[in-house]
Amino acid sequence: MSPLTPMPGDLPGMLAFLQRCDWEFRLVGRTLPDGTRLFTAIAWRPDSLGGGRKCRAADPVLALRMAVLAARKARQRRHSRTGNA
Repeated sequence: MSPLTPMPGDLPGMLAFLQRCDWEFRLVGRTLPDGTRLFTAIAWRPDSLGGGRKCRAADPVLALRMAVLAARKARQRRHSRTGNA
């Protein structure tokens, strides 16, 4: 497996990182009844290994970062299951 590319800490940098590394993603923000913001993100790659689970956080960059890490973990697990490890 290739070394992990460091992920940026700001939203424009994170969006550029996802595009540069060929990740597709969905990021949804909503306001809870108490007024706080909650962001839900999921990331995947358009191939047979797919992506990970939804991740929720109060910060959009953190939600995207957690989604990419979850997707990398799920993709590695799926890759190992097919006997390609």
